Amino acid sequence: MRLFTALWPPASAIDALRADAGDEVPRGWRRTDVTTWHLTLAFHGEVDPGVSARRLERAAHGLSAPRLRLAGAGEFDGVRWAGVEVDGSLDGLVTAAGGDPTRFVAHVTVLRRRPRPGPDPEARPATPWSGHRGPWWRPGEVLLVASEPGRGGMRYRVIHRVPLAPPPGVAGG
Repeated sequence: MRLFTALWPPASAIDALRADAGDEVPRGWRRTDVTTWHLTLAFHGEVDPGVSARRLERAAHGLSAPRLRLAGAGEFDGVRWAGVEVDGSLDGLVTAAGGDPTRFVAHVTVLRRRPRPGPDPEARPATPWSGHRGPWWRPGEVLLVASEPGRGGMRYRVIHRVPLAPPPGVAGG
């Protein structure tokens, strides 16, 4: 089972980004499903879900929830994304998830190049959300998620949830 650890933005953050991203999708690209927009902390690949859940529970339980917002834009080969601005640090959560904070780029994937883009695809599509600065939010939990092939793309299923604590002096996040 292919697993990853992630934070899921609240509806208010997704709605704000979606509004700035607009509805137009460049030729040869596809919009990722907004219900799956998430911030991946670490990929685990094909691993035992029980072992991974116990590791995440031990490492992440009680960690403080950082203050985040979706802001700006960036790209990897074949991917256009929204950045994630952090008030503080995500290093502890990335490490707890099994990731490497020195190689981590906080982002939410918005567009992917189609495997067969068709005639005359846009090589470097615009990112209308590049000036986006969404609402601040604090995740209430970190999620261990299974990535499963399905019709129309990958489907995500939450395997385990680990609650995060509000930072000292912040009631309820």
